[in-house]
Amino acid sequence: MSAARTVLDEHDGRVATITAIAIEVGALTIGESGDETSSTDDIHAEKVAYAKAFQAWADGRIEGTAEDIFETVQEVLES
Repeated sequence: MSAARTVLDEHDGRVATITAIAIEVGALTIGESGDETSSTDDIHAEKVAYAKAFQAWADGRIEGTAEDIFETVQEVLES
C-alpha cells in the first residue's frame, strides 16, 4: 500500500471515529437520509466531543498526532 493511501485511510478512520463520538455526545445530528450530519451548535457538546476524541486518541483507538485529532474534530464539527 502506498504511503499516500495509508495517510488517507488513517484520516478516514479518524473522521469516522470522531463523527461517531460527536453524534454520541450530541454535537452532531444525523439527517433523515442517514448519510448527512449537521451541527447542533451546542458549545458544551462540542467541548465534550473534543475531550472524548482526545481520550480515544490517548487510549490508542485513534491514530495520528494531537494536531491531527484537533484538526479532524474541527473538520467534523464544521461539516
